[in-house]
Amino acid sequence: MKKFSPVARVVDSHLHFYDHKRNRHTFLDEVDPNYEAFVGNYDALPRRYLLDDYLADSDGYNVEAVVWHEFLSSDPFKEAAWAQQAAARSAIRHALVAFVDFLDPELERKLEQYSALSNLTSVREHLVWDDDNPLKRFAKRPDLLTDSTWSKSLALLGKYNFKCGLEIFAHQMPDLTRTIQNHPNIGFTIALMGWPLDLSKTGFDRWKRDLVQLAGCENICVDISALECIFGMQWSVSEAAPWVLTAIDIFGVSRCMFGSHMPVAKLSTGFAELYDRFAQLVAGFSASETDEIFFGVAHRWFNPT
Repeated sequence: MKKFSPVARVVDSHLHFYDHKRNRHTFLDEVDPNYEAFVGNYDALPRRYLLDDYLADSDGYNVEAVVWHEFLSSDPFKEAAWAQQAAARSAIRHALVAFVDFLDPELERKLEQYSALSNLTSVREHLVWDDDNPLKRFAKRPDLLTDSTWSKSLALLGKYNFKCGLEIFAHQMPDLTRTIQNHPNIGFTIALMGWPLDLSKTGFDRWKRDLVQLAGCENICVDISALECIFGMQWSVSEAAPWVLTAIDIFGVSRCMFGSHMPVAKLSTGFAELYDRFAQLVAGFSASETDEIFFGVAHRWFNPT
């Protein structure tokens, strides 16, 4: 296999640092069938993963900044405050993305708490819901994207200038598009390219059609990470290429960014192999286009400091 040199510089748009002794992550205490349904057997997932571990894994790559994402903690604010403390001590720049529940009656108070964390620039909610598989459901209900109360609460983000990450499956994209159209003043990040479940040609055509509609919203960026959750732990460049290149073609290089999804990616490829595959996927791009996807977009979007 042809090897590609490390990219010039990286802002890793999606990773997790955590310490199960400092915050409780129930799926790390015992096997969680729901979590396992997304990533498969995760016995090898470390119970503690910190910046030093990541820097060892990414050795040889010029990682200038990282975007930390919450990791399903039982106490989201405590976890985010812990991440803020770690960011303040870090040798590299951080942006933080914390968990939020837009139906929480104490939402505004919690957003106020988050606003005191200087590196926190975004919040996110898990809305994935598979009608056919009860294990692939993180949302409270399947209809949140069409719920008026949920949508009204979403508008509160404008007060705090937070961006919003929403994790959905591909069949939820039409409702997501309407949601984003209704909130043009909020910046949205969409995980896993809209997370297709149906990888057949029919599924690809439907996903592409809905992605084109979604791309019509100017206030959205696409996070290309966690490909192992789409294509499986043994995913290949040839399998992922049509999807990744189509997403980049539809949104353009200035609205797409690569993230490692470490340490979950260690169950599949590890950092070096993953970024080698990313480099292969965009081997035909110019140096400036490559820099946008690996560095520029995430740097502007999340503003790590």
